[in-house]
Order: sequence, then structure tokens, then C-alpha cells
Amino acid sequence: MTKEVLTQEEFLAEFNGIKEELKAYAEKKAYDFWTREDLTQSEVFTAIEQRVWLEIAYVFFLGKQINDYWKEFDRPTVTSLCKHMWEEAHHYEIICRVLEKHGYTAPTTPPEAHMGWENLHWEALQKDRACAVAVWNCSETSTTTTHDIVIENCRRIGLDDLARCYEQVKKDEEFHARLGDMIVRKYVVTDEHRANAIWGARRLREEMLHYYDTIYAVPEQTV
Repeated sequence: MTKEVLTQEEFLAEFNGIKEELKAYAEKKAYDFWTREDLTQSEVFTAIEQRVWLEIAYVFFLGKQINDYWKEFDRPTVTSLCKHMWEEAHHYEIICRVLEKHGYTAPTTPPEAHMGWENLHWEALQKDRACAVAVWNCSETSTTTTHDIVIENCRRIGLDDLARCYEQVKKDEEFHARLGDMIVRKYVVTDEHRANAIWGARRLREEMLHYYDTIYAVPEQTV
């Protein structure tokens, strides 16, 4: 089966379109969940237990990517990826401390509901550098529209400690999103790269829609 051939312009148009769609979807789902007057701290921590797995998962994914592909990147890109990896570990640590403080458990295995997301990242790493970066860049970028909603409403319901964590996450994730976008533009340069990267982005789109539907599920209203 021959791979799809896209020009750079076609690839970037679809790739960026997927990211914009996911940002809008994430923002709506987060707003509907976090701004509810009946939102409980229990619901928040159930969502956070699922969400925080992504932080430590990216340590593993980025470590594998750096190990396998670092010679294909320039030095500043490699060191930026290392910084990205360290920040993800830091996010996992500070958020898990808050979880444990409130009597919840830090996740040490992927949530069952998100195994598709997990498996896609490992599959993308097997293809090439382009596919790996495209997948995590779509995922990371989609969260950027949710941070202010999370921070504001954590404070609203008395979770200042969690709000402070996400203020740090917000700052770091903006760097991560820019880094991924730069790598895609600089290193997705062949027909095969573009075919693999758009395959990953399309697959990631479906996984992220499911992800936000799951972590930000809103209870049905009873009449």
C-alpha cells in the first residue's frame, strides 16, 4: 500500500487544523466540567488522577525519542527536549503530592480508558522522528486552552494548592507546544515524514476526543 503524498503546505494546513479543532474541543469540555456550580472536589481529583498520568508518560516517551533520534536533531533541539522531559517529571511530582495530600493515589500505570492514547505514542515512536513529534505536539497543544479554566475553578472550589500546580504547568506547556511546532516545521521534510506525521495526527485526534470526553464527563441532569 502506497503512502499518501502531501505537499508541505497541505500537510501543515491539515496538521494545524487538527490542533485548532482539538484546542476548541478541549476548551469547551473543560469549561462545561469546571464551571459547574455542583462540581465536587471528588470529581476534580478523579479527573486529575487520569490527567496526571500523561505527565509521567511523556517522560518515558521523550526519553525513548531522545535515545532513538537525538542524532537526527541539532544540539539546541536535543537540549530543549531534555528540558521538556524534566518539566514533565516535575509536573507529575508536584501534582501527585497534592493528590496524596487530599487522600488520593498517584497513578503508576496507564488508565484503562486511555490505553489507545498510550499505545499510539509507542507506535508513533516506531515509525520515525516526525510521527513521534507530531503525535505529542497535537496532544500537548490541545491542553493549552484549558489551563486558565482549571486554575480559576480550582481556586473557586478551594483547591489553591492544585491551582498553583497548574500555573506552573501552564507556563511550561506553552514552551512545549512551541517546541513541538518548531520541530515539526524544521524536521518534517520528506514525503514519508509528512505521511507518517499526518497519520499520527489523525489518529491522535480521535484519541484526544475520547480523552476529553472521559476526564471531563458531566453528569446527566435529572428532571
